[in-house]
Amino acid sequence: MFARNVSIRLKPGKLNEFTRTFDEEVLSILRKQPGFREEITFASPGEMELIAISLWDTKEQADAYNASGYPKVLQAVSDMLDGTPRVQNLNVISSTMQHAGAGSGHAGSASSATPAGGGEMPSTTENKEIAQRFMEECWNKGDPDAMRDLIADNCRYHDPVFPGVENLPQHIASCRSGFPDLRFTTEDVIGERNEVVVHWTARGTHTGPFLGMPPTNRPCNVSGTSIYRMEGGKIVELWADWNVMTLMEQLGVTATPGAEQHVSPS
Repeated sequence: MFARNVSIRLKPGKLNEFTRTFDEEVLSILRKQPGFREEITFASPGEMELIAISLWDTKEQADAYNASGYPKVLQAVSDMLDGTPRVQNLNVISSTMQHAGAGSGHAGSASSATPAGGGEMPSTTENKEIAQRFMEECWNKGDPDAMRDLIADNCRYHDPVFPGVENLPQHIASCRSGFPDLRFTTEDVIGERNEVVVHWTARGTHTGPFLGMPPTNRPCNVSGTSIYRMEGGKIVELWADWNVMTLMEQLGVTATPGAEQHVSPS
């Protein structure tokens, strides 16, 4: 295996812009390069000195990227750079990364390098994009094509408010029927390996039946956290944590011990 070590100096206050450009433009260039395996970027405490290390199957593939892809990367981030980055080429003699063979010039075992459905393991950035697409296209738009693209057929759903959900698209349709204007806003996204955590706020108006309750025509908003587990570019398991009592209070639902729930007048 082979590595490119790039030393970068940024202009003051440019780290956030550089990170955003890297995620939105540079990664797509790297992923198209034959032999590309991983990119790791480190920032100094002052956030102006960066070290970017990319891993490649072979030196020839890294050299090919240096000739064709790297100039495009430099062009994408040129406005943020203070000087010209320094590039050092290195042979990798040892690595504990699951998907990188130790100096072999080949990827690791199929079980660690590829998902069950074949193809390369999506990166953390790709998994975060899948989670955000799921929130926007599936929950907010109810797009059935997006559901087929993003949700695995055997996806498992864990939500104590909705026990026994086996068909996630049907569950989404049911919730959107109760709140036709349902809208999720992503507050924060955290990714690690094949899992993504999303902190969200949901808003909507209760104009359809929901959890056995007739419409109250009341606006509501609740916040919560979802954890997604990804395999092969799809969501295979999802955990949701939110406070249903917050929603019930906004709907005017009251409950007393030993009595049925009642909805107070609007």
